[in-house]
Amino acid sequence: MLSPAQEQALGQRLLREVRRSLPLSHDPLLVNYVRSLGQRLVAHIPDGGHSHYRFLVVADDAVNAFAMPGGVVGINTGLMRITRNEAELAAVIAHEIAHVTQRHIAQAHAAGSRSDLATGLAILAGIIASAYAPELGQAAIVGGMAGGTQARLNFTRAKEEEADRIGVRILAEADYTPGAMPDFFERMMRQAGGGGDAVPEYLRTHPVTSRRIAETRDRAAAYESRDRLTDSPEFRLMRARVRALEDPEGVLANQETGKDTDPAADHYGHAVALIQQGRSQEALEVLEAAAREGGDGIGLYLELARAEALLAGREQAPGRALKILDRLQQLYPDYPPVTQIRARALLAADRPALALEAVDRLLEHDTEHPALYHLKAEAADRMGHTALSHEAMAEYYFHHGQYREAVRQLDIALSAPNLEPHLEQRIREKRETAVRLAQEEDGA
Repeated sequence: MLSPAQEQALGQRLLREVRRSLPLSHDPLLVNYVRSLGQRLVAHIPDGGHSHYRFLVVADDAVNAFAMPGGVVGINTGLMRITRNEAELAAVIAHEIAHVTQRHIAQAHAAGSRSDLATGLAILAGIIASAYAPELGQAAIVGGMAGGTQARLNFTRAKEEEADRIGVRILAEADYTPGAMPDFFERMMRQAGGGGDAVPEYLRTHPVTSRRIAETRDRAAAYESRDRLTDSPEFRLMRARVRALEDPEGVLANQETGKDTDPAADHYGHAVALIQQGRSQEALEVLEAAAREGGDGIGLYLELARAEALLAGREQAPGRALKILDRLQQLYPDYPPVTQIRARALLAADRPALALEAVDRLLEHDTEHPALYHLKAEAADRMGHTALSHEAMAEYYFHHGQYREAVRQLDIALSAPNLEPHLEQRIREKRETAVRLAQEEDGA
């Protein structure tokens, strides 16, 4: 068995490998929504262990999810599109969290690897990547992998059943409808009835049987019957957002009207699709219609969409967007998407110093968000802070596992004129780390 410290180290390295290999979404609203949902579930993990969880959104329409050592959980946008309500999405996340809490993946690595962490990293990264793009996975799998290792890494039936049991408990403790888990599994199995391409990716990595569904339903029924959360306005809006971001032309052609029996979510998705097409004025008109539909918990999202429309139109209006975002910042000072979108608006308004200040405030609480480092690099560059800009880009590449490019960026930073001693020392320390990891990667 890997020690907890080794598992965390493996998780950190694998997280960077996944960022390098998979098409992760950097949309601030989607990322924040999935993180918040994940953290709500993590807060109800039995026997503690709430820290170190990271939730990723993979921009892929395959219905899939995965978990990795150290508390890394990935959710595909395809899964968000197919789940019928927030409780079903929460059920899948709770199941993946349970694999982490029970250390199933760490056990699989320890059983399947006779080498060091770097080799295990390559094998696990290859298996996860191959679920989305076989050409990415095969390169990582080949070399040092004994026959049958991949099969040994697949979850056994016993581990799947244990994850079901723990996952249902987490779901119920978080006050979600526990029956959402067997409901989702049953629907996936029905969809797989045609076989072949009809089988969702999720079932290829998490096989579901009638027995498992029945046992999970029995476990869910054991919890006291009371009103629990099944759905939320946020989920419906984020599902509409996924559709609009991934297929704006399709959404505009069909307008998705009535599909969710939620007119406000339909209008919101329509507006986001228009924003993707640069049709700002039309988007603003649709958002007005969404506001007239009303509904609890959607005002913030509509206001943010208005700001996005003003920033994305052919005739950008960052000043008008900033008026909206400044007001939202006062109302929701701890909501990261507001701060992140406001930083983009400040850059568009040629106010990079304030943008840098906003990004640094986010990085105080989230030091592993690559998109923020990219935004910081742009703000610093606009201000003429060459060293700071390249240091931020080095962080961006580092968190994507591109260690040699990180070294190159840090070398440029070190060559900047008038480099302050404390900044130089910080950059040199980061360079040493990046060089060491690049060498370890070559050795693996």
